[in-house]
Amino acid sequence: MAQSIAFDRAADYYDDTRGFPPGEETRVADAICRAGSLTSDSRVLEIGIGTGRIALPLAGRVQAVYGVDLSLPMMQRLRAKQDSEPVYVAQGDATRLPLAAAQFDAVVSVHVFHLIPDWQSALHEVGRVLKSGGNLIHCWSVPDNVHQVLWEAWRSALPNQEGHEVGMRFEHSPTALHEMGWKAQGDPITHAYHTTTTPRQFAERLQNRIWSQTWRLTDAQLAQAVGAVWEAIREHYDTPDDVLHASTAYFAQAYQPPAS
Repeated sequence: MAQSIAFDRAADYYDDTRGFPPGEETRVADAICRAGSLTSDSRVLEIGIGTGRIALPLAGRVQAVYGVDLSLPMMQRLRAKQDSEPVYVAQGDATRLPLAAAQFDAVVSVHVFHLIPDWQSALHEVGRVLKSGGNLIHCWSVPDNVHQVLWEAWRSALPNQEGHEVGMRFEHSPTALHEMGWKAQGDPITHAYHTTTTPRQFAERLQNRIWSQTWRLTDAQLAQAVGAVWEAIREHYDTPDDVLHASTAYFAQAYQPPAS
């Protein structure tokens, strides 16, 4: 638990920097339901429930959503937003879920396994709490790399940093799940949406340590890398406030656990 990345420090700004454009949260919830064949009778667990950006819109489509998270401040933000949605939360570690076996029709994971060093144990726990025939609905997003040149500048300034992923790497997740015996159920359900951003916003989010990959950097490392980003902005853009249009593809893939 101590080695997993908790998001206490991000609670106040998480929704502003990770949320979906207005209306897209309902379409994402629909994609999750389609991927996992969820119905109004489904009991769903979300590991890493956070501020409820997934759970709250999903709750209106299923019987109830239960959530586990390391961060109390994040779940307090969920409670502040919650109206009458059937969402129930508990502080807990995904590698030691405080839940009985065979309780859920589906478990949802969204951008969480890369934050858990012992993600193999978390997967085992997911399998333990799923009912027979239940699915893990593993979700991820792939944005247009409109800031590719800026990310390259950032990484070149931090050559010895491996990034913020302490657990399962994003690009390895389908292979990793397969190697652990989980079997994909059909093709992923995909939903695309659009956003706008600017080079200045990108640099300021790094400077302000908005993204978790900046949290373990020293002040000197951060200053060096942000300086490299600003040099790239001056080189490649007319102004730091150029409006960039980006598309993001959101994926939801159902997996069956290994046979006992």
